[in-house]
Amino acid sequence: MRRLTATEMEQALAFKLIVTSRGCQIHDDVLDCEKPIQAAHLIPKQALRRRGLDEHVYDPRNGIGACYRAHRRSDAGIERFPAAYIPTEAWEFAEELGLDWMLERLYGERVAA
Repeated sequence: MRRLTATEMEQALAFKLIVTSRGCQIHDDVLDCEKPIQAAHLIPKQALRRRGLDEHVYDPRNGIGACYRAHRRSDAGIERFPAAYIPTEAWEFAEELGLDWMLERLYGERVAA
């Protein structure tokens, strides 16, 4: 695993602060959450880096606030975030990069707002 540069560490911290400030965007009932709230990448960081999109890795539009349990289950592929919970800004981010197909593959078809 490569070390982050000082700039990347700043970007990662800003991403985390912005995304976690939204709270858990997955559970309607806070009692379903297992703290702490984490900043989850909807399009994985590795997928962006593999496509040469390093400058977009810490764009908060690609993030969703999720409790520890929801984040881990989604990352493991056990229970992905429901497509209905994916924010509009995340779909717009993915469309800008031509990666909306990836969000659909990971979370299901986009649900009209």
